[in-house]
Amino acid sequence: MKTILLTGARAPVTLDLARALSDQGHRVIAAESLSYPLSIHSNAFKKFYTITAPNHSLIGFQNDLLKIIKIEKVDVLIPTCEEAFHLSMIKNELSKLTTVLVDDFEKLAKLHSKVEFNTLVKQVGLAAPLTERVQSVNEMIAAIHKMPGEKVVLKPEYSRFASKTLVISKKEALASAATVFNGKAWTVQECLIGVEYCTYSFAKNGKLVAHVTYDHEFTAGKGAGICFKSIDHPAIEKWITQFVQATNFTGQIAFDFIENKNGEVQPLECNPRATSGLHLISHHPQYLNSLLNTVDDGELAKPKIGSEGQLRLAMLVYGLPSIRSFKSALSWLRIFFTAREVVFSLKDPKPFLDQFVSFYLMIKVSKQKNITPLEVSTQDIEWNGP
Repeated sequence: MKTILLTGARAPVTLDLARALSDQGHRVIAAESLSYPLSIHSNAFKKFYTITAPNHSLIGFQNDLLKIIKIEKVDVLIPTCEEAFHLSMIKNELSKLTTVLVDDFEKLAKLHSKVEFNTLVKQVGLAAPLTERVQSVNEMIAAIHKMPGEKVVLKPEYSRFASKTLVISKKEALASAATVFNGKAWTVQECLIGVEYCTYSFAKNGKLVAHVTYDHEFTAGKGAGICFKSIDHPAIEKWITQFVQATNFTGQIAFDFIENKNGEVQPLECNPRATSGLHLISHHPQYLNSLLNTVDDGELAKPKIGSEGQLRLAMLVYGLPSIRSFKSALSWLRIFFTAREVVFSLKDPKPFLDQFVSFYLMIKVSKQKNITPLEVSTQDIEWNGP
């Protein structure tokens, strides 16, 4: 049995992973910079440390983690949210004391950039949508004209949850370019038509060892899934297998894909961290073993096809108001009453209550700062480029 340090205890995936590891008999420790995260009172964690936010002081973040690793004799450190980027910056120092389950910063930075990722995909011989970085209104207008089709996608080069993504007609994009551009790097991307899928995977030294392809009918905002259902998609699995091998990737990695009418898949963007797909494989013994061991773990770990999960509070707050049809209402009811709720647990009930406190505090800060609760949830750990 090992001592495992998880960062990002604000996220439901971290809570789910902690419970799974604890059920296996491991000793799980949490390190979190948010003042009142979801898992603050979870009994899945033997210790809970509040640490310096990496966006406030990277050296303070590093020193706090080094102290915890020494005191608790940590065997493995696993990031789950965007603190992964900051951890990768200080990986060399932390790796002197423990195994840090994150790839090198240079690689993660390319994957997080919606432009550099696109370039990397093409370099390894895979297909990707036409994407251009723009750093002025004139560049944005010129890039919009280059895109095929009637619609384009505009989004910041560094962003998450599709919170600022615009999928609009070229005419609308040209008319609003001066308003949209805010002085930071944006991307203009061709609008692919098809069915969207999400993935969550874990790779080790270029080998895919755990994988989930899933879809989500309801979201918080434009892109953060709040319910998730595993599906079988061989083309996507093959694509990811090729990509992680070509990049020799190690760690957690997730993608958003579009499948066109011909069955061809192309990635929209990459998130080199945990995503909601983890809920669908969190208790898979082979997946957990692959996280903690350096040996070849055999066959690819995958969840049962059709397994479902949900964030029930988010389904009420975000999913219910988004219903626009009778069919959607029936689907919401089915998911709400049949899919596994990933936060509530009879053995560990406090996080279910703490999520209301945590969400209330996020709403309070969001009103003070005039940003969304989703933006509040990452503002102290997110990395938005050099």
